[in-house]
Amino acid sequence: MKKILIIIIITLSILLIYLGFKDQDIYYLSLGDSLANGVNGVLTKDYGYADYIKDYLNDNKLLKNYVSVTNNNKRSIDIIKDIEENKKIIINQKEKTIQNALIKADIITISVGMNDLFSNVTFNNDFSVNDLYTKLDEVALDLDKLFKLLRNYSKEKIIFIGFYNYLKEEKLDDFFDYANEKISDLASSYDITYLNIYDDLNDYKYFNSINDTFPNKMGYEMIAKKIIDILEQNP
Repeated sequence: MKKILIIIIITLSILLIYLGFKDQDIYYLSLGDSLANGVNGVLTKDYGYADYIKDYLNDNKLLKNYVSVTNNNKRSIDIIKDIEENKKIIINQKEKTIQNALIKADIITISVGMNDLFSNVTFNNDFSVNDLYTKLDEVALDLDKLFKLLRNYSKEKIIFIGFYNYLKEEKLDDFFDYANEKISDLASSYDITYLNIYDDLNDYKYFNSINDTFPNKMGYEMIAKKIIDILEQNP
């Protein structure tokens, strides 16, 4: 009887240790475009929100893997193609696939859609702000497909970073309000957290120059802190 009790105590101790540490190893995957890539005001890669999140996880001894699959020109359809074709990526100097990364990831952040909306857009007599609403409907269809595809491989935490008025055009304010609401509702239908950064990035302190389209380090750190708040509130 005494031996059985000792075995039970040892087994419970091992189980408690396992439960205490099994959630400490977080696999973080960052997907997306220039914002996800940490591009700065002079259009070079700098320290982005994903880097700050990686540091936070690492400092708290939570990080198992950090994988970044980003490109300045990424669109929703490009990420869809990467996943459908199971693009090969390098993780810890080993060749893996993006589907494998999606399956293993505990946290996924994604920023995409701005290139879809504004690539090759010039506001003139042939293209107006009203045309953006039609274009947004097309982008929403691509994002719907992307969200569904992400959920096919990942059941874990996914955070989508929303749109901001990077052109600094007041005439686009109503459009961005509408766009953020529309895509937020879409993300919610897939249990994807939508991070609205629109109001925050209306503050010029988060840009080195009034003409910059991408945030400075303080801006990226602000985005990271908002993401970390989400992770801490909803582990």
